Amino acid sequence: MEIQNLLIGAMTYLLKFQTTQCPTARERALMMFDALSNAKSSNKEIQTLCYEANEFLSH
Repeated sequence: MEIQNLLIGAMTYLLKFQTTQCPTARERALMMFDALSNAKSSNKEIQTLCYEANEFLSH
C-alpha cells in the first residue's frame, strides 16, 4: 500500500507540474519519486521509472 500511495502522489505532482510549471509541485514530485525509489518494497521497474522521472524533473 505504501508503494501505491507514493506512486499516486508522485504522479499527481508530476502532472500538476507539467500543466502549471509550479516549482512547488516539481519539488514535491522529486521528493515523492525519491522516497519511492528508496522504499524497501520497491522493485526494479519502479526504481527505473523513478530515475527517469527524476531526470525529467531535473532539467
